[in-house]
Amino acid sequence: MGVEDGTYQILRARLADRAAELGRRAAELNSRRQEAFGSRPLELTASARPRTGGAGTAVGVVAVRPDVLLLGTTAPALDAGLLSLHTLDGTALSPEKVPGLLDDGRFRRDLAELLRYYRDARLADLVRTASGRLLAVFRTGGNDGDLRVLSWRLGADEVEYLGNHGERDLPQPSASELPWTPTGREQHSDGRILIEGAEGAVSVATTGGSLTVRAVPGGRTLFEEPVDEPLQSLADATVGHAVTGPLLLLRIRPYNEPADRHLVVNTRTGSVRRQDSLARGARLLPAEQGLIFPGGYELADGSHRTFRIDDGAIGNDSGGGTAPAAGAGAAADGSAADGLRFDAVVPAPNGEDLLYVLRRPGRAQVLLLPWNTVRREAASALQAAAHTLLPDGTLVLLKPDREPVRTHELQLWHTPFQSADHAAAQALGDGPLERIGNADLVHGIAECLDVVRTALAAAPEQQATATPELILDVCAKAADRHYWLADTGLLEPLTELRNTAEQLAAEQARVRQLAARAAQELDQAREEAAGLVRRSRGEPPADADAWTALLAELRRAQGRTRTLRELPQIDLEALDRVETDLADELTAATERAFAYFAGADAFAAPLAAAVRAAEDAASVATAAEAERLAEGLGERADALATVTDLVTGAVAADPSATTAVLLAIGEVLAAVNRARAVLAGRRRVLLEAEHRTAHAAESALLAQATTAALAAADSPAACDDQLARLLLRLDGLETRFAEAEDLAAELAVRREEIQQAFATRRQALLDEAAARADRLAASAQRALEALRRRLAGLGSAADVHAAQATDAMALRVRAAAGHLRDLDDPVRAQEVEDGLLDAVRTALRELRDRADLSEDGGAAVRLGRHRFAVRREPVELTLQPDGDGLAFTVTGTGYRRTADLPGLAAAREFWTQPLVSESPALYRAEYLAARLLPTATGDEPLLAQVRRAAETAYDEGYERGVHDHDATAILGALLRLRSGAGLLTHPAEVRAAAQLFWAHAADDARRTAWRRRARSLARALARFGPDAVAPATAWSELAAELSEAVQAFTGSVGPAAVARAGEYLAAELADPHEGFATGVAARTLLDGFRHTDAAPDLVADLAALGADLPARRQLAAAWLGSYAAAHADGEGVPEAVAHLCAPDLPRYEITGTVQETVDGLLGAHPRVRAGRLAVRIDELPHRVAAFTEERIPAFRAFQQRRADALSAERARLRLDDHRPRPLAGFVRNQLIDRVYLPLVGDNLAKQLGTLDTTGPADRSGLLLLLSPPGYGKTTLLEYVADRLGLLMVRVDGPALGSGTTSLDPDRAPDAAARREVEKIVFALEAGGNVLLYLDDIQHVSAELLQKFIPLCDAQRRVEAVSDGVARSFDLRGRRFAVCLAGNPYTASGRRFQIPDMLANRADVWNLGEVLGGHQDLFALSFLENALAANPVLAPLAGADPADLRLLIALAEAEPGAQADQLTHSVQDLDRVLATLAHLLAVRRTVLAVNRAYIGSAAQADADRAEPPFLLQGSYRTMARLAARIDPVQSDAEIEALLDDHYLAEARTLGSAAEANLLRLALLRGRATPEQSARWEALCAAYASAARP
Repeated sequence: MGVEDGTYQILRARLADRAAELGRRAAELNSRRQEAFGSRPLELTASARPRTGGAGTAVGVVAVRPDVLLLGTTAPALDAGLLSLHTLDGTALSPEKVPGLLDDGRFRRDLAELLRYYRDARLADLVRTASGRLLAVFRTGGNDGDLRVLSWRLGADEVEYLGNHGERDLPQPSASELPWTPTGREQHSDGRILIEGAEGAVSVATTGGSLTVRAVPGGRTLFEEPVDEPLQSLADATVGHAVTGPLLLLRIRPYNEPADRHLVVNTRTGSVRRQDSLARGARLLPAEQGLIFPGGYELADGSHRTFRIDDGAIGNDSGGGTAPAAGAGAAADGSAADGLRFDAVVPAPNGEDLLYVLRRPGRAQVLLLPWNTVRREAASALQAAAHTLLPDGTLVLLKPDREPVRTHELQLWHTPFQSADHAAAQALGDGPLERIGNADLVHGIAECLDVVRTALAAAPEQQATATPELILDVCAKAADRHYWLADTGLLEPLTELRNTAEQLAAEQARVRQLAARAAQELDQAREEAAGLVRRSRGEPPADADAWTALLAELRRAQGRTRTLRELPQIDLEALDRVETDLADELTAATERAFAYFAGADAFAAPLAAAVRAAEDAASVATAAEAERLAEGLGERADALATVTDLVTGAVAADPSATTAVLLAIGEVLAAVNRARAVLAGRRRVLLEAEHRTAHAAESALLAQATTAALAAADSPAACDDQLARLLLRLDGLETRFAEAEDLAAELAVRREEIQQAFATRRQALLDEAAARADRLAASAQRALEALRRRLAGLGSAADVHAAQATDAMALRVRAAAGHLRDLDDPVRAQEVEDGLLDAVRTALRELRDRADLSEDGGAAVRLGRHRFAVRREPVELTLQPDGDGLAFTVTGTGYRRTADLPGLAAAREFWTQPLVSESPALYRAEYLAARLLPTATGDEPLLAQVRRAAETAYDEGYERGVHDHDATAILGALLRLRSGAGLLTHPAEVRAAAQLFWAHAADDARRTAWRRRARSLARALARFGPDAVAPATAWSELAAELSEAVQAFTGSVGPAAVARAGEYLAAELADPHEGFATGVAARTLLDGFRHTDAAPDLVADLAALGADLPARRQLAAAWLGSYAAAHADGEGVPEAVAHLCAPDLPRYEITGTVQETVDGLLGAHPRVRAGRLAVRIDELPHRVAAFTEERIPAFRAFQQRRADALSAERARLRLDDHRPRPLAGFVRNQLIDRVYLPLVGDNLAKQLGTLDTTGPADRSGLLLLLSPPGYGKTTLLEYVADRLGLLMVRVDGPALGSGTTSLDPDRAPDAAARREVEKIVFALEAGGNVLLYLDDIQHVSAELLQKFIPLCDAQRRVEAVSDGVARSFDLRGRRFAVCLAGNPYTASGRRFQIPDMLANRADVWNLGEVLGGHQDLFALSFLENALAANPVLAPLAGADPADLRLLIALAEAEPGAQADQLTHSVQDLDRVLATLAHLLAVRRTVLAVNRAYIGSAAQADADRAEPPFLLQGSYRTMARLAARIDPVQSDAEIEALLDDHYLAEARTLGSAAEANLLRLALLRGRATPEQSARWEALCAAYASAARP
């Protein structure tokens, strides 16, 4: 079985399955329809035998009253029973029973005259017309018009005889419904008449002695029968046709025949049947089901039936739709129903049934055919002499009499053919089916069943009678015409069936395409084989090569033909014929070739060609030429091998001749092999040279391509793409140079290098992208924090939304999310966007909270009756001085812990330094001005330069308008001083040390070299600029060399070593002035000292010391220093000392000043007095340089160690975990506002104290919250802690477990428990402004809980161990609260029992219970909390409570609720209300589950009469269900949603799942009787097991 066959089987099986499902649902709907509208099956209910006064045959019956029948017979007179009245049971009635009918005098006279005047007159029929006329039809002769009619008018209460001229009231037979169309010569084609129907075409011909009908296209014969005149032309026949759906009706009269032949062609099934009774009329069945005619009916699906009447008996022959065998000449209904004509069609009010009435003119015979439009079938035909229908649908049949009798037979049938008035009087319900209407339902069900029949007709594997296209057509019609299919469950299987039909149609199209391709390939192979055979026979080859080529071509043709067998849908029989022709021709050609090869000179030419090829091989010039020659030799060798195979396979050949031929072939083959060997050697030589040349070029190109590819690889994906391109190129090169082993090895090395380069590049890009993503995420988080702080200060919701849209931080967050998505990190992008949304929601909630709860400008919060103080600043960890050391403290609490940090303790000077740019000895404005001095220019205002620098140094603490102003003033003073100071900008100590070094330590050679180098480098810097790297580096090296020499000198002669002396000395040497610069201060000091009487003594002492430079410097410094101090002028001393110690050194004087006092400073610092600060150009820049090089790194190291210590301690304390962070989606609903917050406030007033003067003096108590998970205990307390500014220490009960019994961390049973005990100890150490929250205490041991008892008393004391030391924590008067929360059930499913002494001290509240008087708020809270979880209802979260209540009323369709009462408009109101309606339905179940859970939890295990109920109906449950609700869901889908949720939850309950699901079904009112019985059995078993 091929793949196509398997696919067909699958699709057909699926088609049949979906059709069966659609049929089943349609049948179920029809049953419900019949129940709703009533069903009246056709059944025989009674019979009667009325007796007349004389003998006669029955001819008619009419109901003149609902209970009175008028019977007509062929009796000779009225008194003999010609006309008589009877009841339905056959009882005879007197004529007076119906006045005006038989007792009318005029009637009796007219009847007597009629019988007397026409001796052969007899009653032929009784007719009741639609207009209320009763006609008695008498036949007076043998002609059709020999009729006399007596007529009455039948009224509701009376009967009036009208006379004996009622002929004009007789109903006229209706015309045929078939529009016959004659054919013309334009339809003649290829000797046949082409007739097209709605769904196919046929061709007809009466030539050749037969009437034939053939399918178009294809020409397959569908029908054939002989004609009376064999010799007739196509135009001699008269042909007409009519079309109804897939049925094509043909009316054909062959030449010289007396009557038409009528054929019914079903273009779907290909069946043809002769139905000559079509000549007597036909009626179309409803909905294009087919047609009915006197001889039977034909349906569109191919089924048919024939009526046969023989001597008054009617039978039914039915068939399934197969065509008669070709050549069947007799009419299918030649004697069937001969003479019957359509009389009427009676529809039933239910729209489902039709009654076709056929009469035989001139004879008392009627055929009644009931037709059901839903089942598409006719019931058994009813035959009678006459019939009448009563208003209630009772059918009275008058059976035919075979001879005149006095007793006649009546049958009473129960039928659906009621009168319209009678049906309209019946009462109907108001259900969904009644609203659709019976007629629409009948039509829709019928069309769906048509779809079923059509699909089933297409499902059989061998005899499918319907195409997928037909199925699609009927499916589309059914779906388009009936809007109610989805509501009744029919649309789903109909859609599935339609999809399957589409797949089947696509598969058929694919198979047809394969078949067409196979046919094309087969035709091509057939043509090629035929051409080859003709050439082989008609043009014999002239030499051995030609014979060899012919034989090889024949063999190749055989091979190509053999490969066609693999094509699907190939015609294997035709392919076998092609292969046979080729095989026969190959055998014949082989024989002729062998005869030629046996000749003496047959292989002379090939041998000579091989010898020439060997000669040519030695002289080929290029590898390409050698390749072409090798191909020719290979073809010649293959041809010789082919000849060898054919010769050795020639069984009938002469052995000696065969040997001779093989020897000749061997000589030629040897010559070919010699040529190939010579060529191979020559080719190797050529290839080696060509490969090396090409390899060099390709290597260069490959290197360039690799460089370009690496440059273009700007992403990991681009790296992979570029690498794949290069590797593909390498593959080609390796294939090309595979024969050169050294080149191939070099390419392999190159491959490794390229792969390694791209791997490195790819990893670098990945690392860069990851790092960038990390930076973006961190930046987004910082922006979010800043945005949260900014949003917290806004005063209205409009401002919050405006900030969300336009604030720079919000824009930065959104931009970061976009960049993260560009970096293929959608997870973090979503986290960032969620953070932005949470920040906005939190800000809006805090706005509402400030408006509703805050007082005193936010300094207080009201919870119920009490006002609480609020700490607004966030809780932070700090490191504060504590005596001689440092201590960690938590702001707002009493936590203080000594910090053992030796590294920080040694850096005491930095403890109180807040900024990196300022110290007690340096003002931050000085630092900024000195830092800008080297780069300050006059092209831009100094203030702008200062501000730009201050803005980038954000960690240096510059206050705009203060420090930038001061720094600008100081910088201006420095610039002015620098412009006139020259080399005096260097400190005096530095200049003095350089002068002494130059005078006493440097020899002439070194001096000359240093001076030459300094001046040369100065000229280079002047020419090439200060940014020239080489001169600047050389200058720095010269300065360092001089500094090292000066420091070595100063260290040896006594004064303290000075730094950077080399910089000054190099500048001095490069200066064009000879000697060293000296200032006015030094000259003034020396001049003043020389005018004193002490000057000679000092000069004499210095001279006496001679070359002892340290002693001389010491004396000069002492004398000059004392003199300067005495004259209140300390400037110039070092330089004056150098003068005295090196008097012969050349000097030049600079008169500029080096000091200026800056006024008008705004900042505060110890160096700034009254806004004045003295600035020295030779001191401040150097002091700042030393500050930058020494103090700033030390300070930053201190800051880093301090930050590390704080981070480590913060992580140890888990301080971030203790900051309350309410969920962004938290809804402060009305239940929380009006019930829970007042309850919590009452308890916290006792524990924390209040701002009210009437609050309790002593603090005590405990808050205990109980509820199942998901009711918001933690969320509520986190919200309260956040509003009050409390530190919330949350302790996890399951982590503590039942094994933790002590508040000593070292005694905890495991690491998780130790962590939780440490949290408790930290909360006790913090003491104030703390909320200690123990969650899930049902998992905690009672022994541990009891340790909190003294903490809840007025003594507020608890014993615990901190750092291994037992401590008693006294919390009296401290702002400390304890809250416990738990589940009514323990982990084992048993009820949780709280220690009595603890419960007595606690305020206990169960959040899952409905508090008295607040049932409506409790129910409403389930809706309010779930709004944010549903995308349609999310905009309503936090809406006006009045609007929400109105929307709920609208969703519940309360009469007084109107949408125009909303204070705020709601978008998509219809969707919102639909979703709310579904959510209300879900809430009913969730609340019922909640009540059952709470009620079960409140029971003691010993008192239970049923298994505990563990399914939950919490806020969390409601939110999960709300998230899955869609406004377009139906009620059934909402129920299914609840089923799925609780089934998934029940799977976690193990063996208790069944009991809980049964209890849930009872709560929802959806339990079946079987489920109820099972629940009772489980309860009984549970109660029995619980008894002792």
